[in-house]
Amino acid sequence: MRVTRVDECGNVVPGPCAQVVSKGFVSIAYASEIKEGTETEVENANGDLCVSGKSCDELKWINLTMSFCSVDPDLVTLMTGYQSVLDFAGNAVGNRIGKKILCEGGFALEVWSDIPGQNCQLTGSRLYGYFLAPWVKNAILTGFTLENDGANFEITARTEIGGNWGVGPYNVDPTDNASPPAAGPLLTPFGPEDHLDLHATTVPPPEPQCGCQPLTL
Repeated sequence: MRVTRVDECGNVVPGPCAQVVSKGFVSIAYASEIKEGTETEVENANGDLCVSGKSCDELKWINLTMSFCSVDPDLVTLMTGYQSVLDFAGNAVGNRIGKKILCEGGFALEVWSDIPGQNCQLTGSRLYGYFLAPWVKNAILTGFTLENDGANFEITARTEIGGNWGVGPYNVDPTDNASPPAAGPLLTPFGPEDHLDLHATTVPPPEPQCGCQPLTL
């Protein structure tokens, strides 16, 4: 997964600590939040239904539930806005959980998955599943358990529309049929009313790195 900082308008925020690439997550669940359309029913004097209709349902946002097995403090800070706890050398070693929720700004979330059952000799290149939510906000550390076992941390958040991701600042789509393929930005720009993009790509995911990394636009 790659998390990139965005501002209160959904614009990518460049700088020395603008992105984190990690593979320390267990799962990410996506669940649509739907506003049901209004139903209209009118009966005639005989009690028979003479008018019946319903307006269209509407997607409000997509809820995300993310479970982590290895938490990078910089990643938690970028996603939630929680204060980083630093050691004597200035390295992030933890987080301070406060009452404030980051409801303005947020982050872009990109996730890559394996696609099983591939025959690279037939396809020419390996395919990956690519999932992009360019504006995610209201991230909260909802819980964790300390026990004689591995500790999992859970963060919930939701998507937002109206961001300005466009084709994005990264190369994620192939631009030719070479092996390995030349990589470029999204071939189809992200629209102002889009919540989520999911498609197959032959461009591999970035390598994980400890801590936040710089981004120049």
